[in-house]
Amino acid sequence: MSIWFWIYLGILILSIIIEVSTTDLTSFWFAIGALVAMIVAIFNVPWWGLLIIFSVISTLCIIFLRPIVKKKFENATIPTNADVAIGKIVMVQSSITPNQLGEIKYEGIIWSALCEDPTLTIPVGSKVEIIRIEGNKMVVKNIERGEKHE
Repeated sequence: MSIWFWIYLGILILSIIIEVSTTDLTSFWFAIGALVAMIVAIFNVPWWGLLIIFSVISTLCIIFLRPIVKKKFENATIPTNADVAIGKIVMVQSSITPNQLGEIKYEGIIWSALCEDPTLTIPVGSKVEIIRIEGNKMVVKNIERGEKHE
């Protein structure tokens, strides 16, 4: 194998290390170009041919593949454990008033809570449904006593 095989192997490894260290999705495309150039180097292609192959493949990947992959990663939502709380019925531990956050207990953890209707007061012991999470607070709505408790 020629020295160029080893040079492009080094570029491949370096590009992967840089990509793992960052999240910009730029170095990865150079790794693909280096991989193709490394494979072609096995057939004793001259250095300038390998450079053209590396440059063209890397550029094409950046122009055409990077936007597709980046868009896919940006649209991916990462659910958290707290998301499963939405829709659950819990008991109020501390009154929720229009002027003050109350508290609810969900899976053994006390959460700050506020009512979706800012004019309501929800007393201790009332059943509420968790409708969303805003930062470190759960937004709840008052429900009738006949509903199932978690």
